[in-house]
Amino acid sequence: MYALMLLQASPDDIVREMERLQRNFKFLNAGLWVAWLILVIYVLLMVSRERKLKREIAGLKAMLEDKPRS
Repeated sequence: MYALMLLQASPDDIVREMERLQRNFKFLNAGLWVAWLILVIYVLLMVSRERKLKREIAGLKAMLEDKPRS
């Protein structure tokens, strides 16, 4: 059916359709870049928080070891 539509379309229609598809591809490409950028930033934030928590846990363990037992 799509092939039949292509046979009926004029060259100008085909060019317009190709331009539309290319424009849509640019938007899709930009959207994917933004999604990956957000994902990378999120992962980096989570790694940073994990390191901070590990330091805090190590500090608390050190405080518990230094505390005299009664």
